[in-house]
Amino acid sequence: MAKAVDHPGPQRAADRDIAWAAVWAGFAIALLGTLAAATWAIGFAGKGTWWAANLGALFLFCGALFAGWRAGTAEPLNGAFIAVFYFSVAAAVIFGGEFFGVLPDPLPGLPRGDSTFFFVWPLEQLAAGTLGAMLGGWVAARRSR
Repeated sequence: MAKAVDHPGPQRAADRDIAWAAVWAGFAIALLGTLAAATWAIGFAGKGTWWAANLGALFLFCGALFAGWRAGTAEPLNGAFIAVFYFSVAAAVIFGGEFFGVLPDPLPGLPRGDSTFFFVWPLEQLAAGTLGAMLGGWVAARRSR
């Protein structure tokens, strides 16, 4: 009878559960798109923080869609990693801006004491990342048939 160590196939397949090149490419799309959207929304159009956050979630969805398509699998974990990296950068920017005093208080478009944004926005990011990666992988799988 063959031992598990004689068949390294499944072990190698487990190493490829996360398509890191696709995750980093999707993260770059999400981050650069959000930077452009936030510059427009807050800097030029005078819109509030919700505009920048929702446009950023749209770019996050697009980046995850690309990652899922590039990975060729409807693995939601790829999109979840993009969302976590994205949120980490965004939170670092917000906390850093607050620490250095360069962000207005409250943020543009948010009434003073409104904490809804900080509860809804991360959930929106997680949903956009996982759904985008799943849809992109599904489209790639359907296309290859």
